[in-house]
Amino acid sequence: MSYNGTVRCSYCHQTGHNRRKCPDLTDAIGRQYHNNILSVKHSREQGNEADAEWYEQRAELKRQEYLKRTKIDLATGEKVSNKAAKAARMKKVTCGYCGERGHTRRTCDNLKFDKQVFIEHTRRTRLAALETAREIGIGLNSIVPLRLWGYVDGKYGNHITHRYIKSIDWNWVTATRPHIPAVHVDVRKLAEPNQGIHTGRDTFVSMRNKMEEAQQVSDMPTPASLIPTLDPPAGWLDASPATMAEAMKEEFSSQGDKSERNWIFKWPEGETAEVIRELGLEEYYPTLPS
Repeated sequence: MSYNGTVRCSYCHQTGHNRRKCPDLTDAIGRQYHNNILSVKHSREQGNEADAEWYEQRAELKRQEYLKRTKIDLATGEKVSNKAAKAARMKKVTCGYCGERGHTRRTCDNLKFDKQVFIEHTRRTRLAALETAREIGIGLNSIVPLRLWGYVDGKYGNHITHRYIKSIDWNWVTATRPHIPAVHVDVRKLAEPNQGIHTGRDTFVSMRNKMEEAQQVSDMPTPASLIPTLDPPAGWLDASPATMAEAMKEEFSSQGDKSERNWIFKWPEGETAEVIRELGLEEYYPTLPS
């Protein structure tokens, strides 16, 4: 827009329209399309396929540019509706999740069904993880001897220390993370305000193995524990949305390493395959083993 408020085109420098509506630029784009089409024909007649493909790409860019400005397809000379133009564009779109063409991540059916499978698989996984953890016989408030690597009393090495289980990360458990982790701290440091360097994290299965190692090499008595509890929060066993929010955000992130489809959905097997069949989604997983 000029200083006096009149619209001036940055292409032809005439007043009364902008670059988007400039008829001269529209005509120029049309001529560029037709010139590139002629160059395609000439290059092929000369046996130069590489140049022909380059001119084809240029012609397609100009066709799309002209179509956007006028809704007319230069390849056919016909007017194209907005709906048809969008459908044509979508055929060339590649989904950022599944890698297939013709749709985006927002409308991806593969993503929708994978989420259903992931939630049901997580529900099964949590049921099995809780059963395993309860069989071990420890829980929140337990005091257990563990054989751990690290610094104890200023010395680095393999030590046996009594650890107090202070918290459990229930929502960590998903279809791809099948064991329940707990945070534990050296019982001698429970009264200290800063317990960071004295704190560790292990799954219940890992703690069982470290307890067995400690018992094999030491007769250190275990101090009395408070009454241990191992009761998951409401909705956890059912994989309710509240307990799945962070896991879903991580597993199906649109950025980073998790932005593309996990191989367990691309090539389902084992329990994942069973879940797909139970949910009746076989037709959406062509690589499902028979």
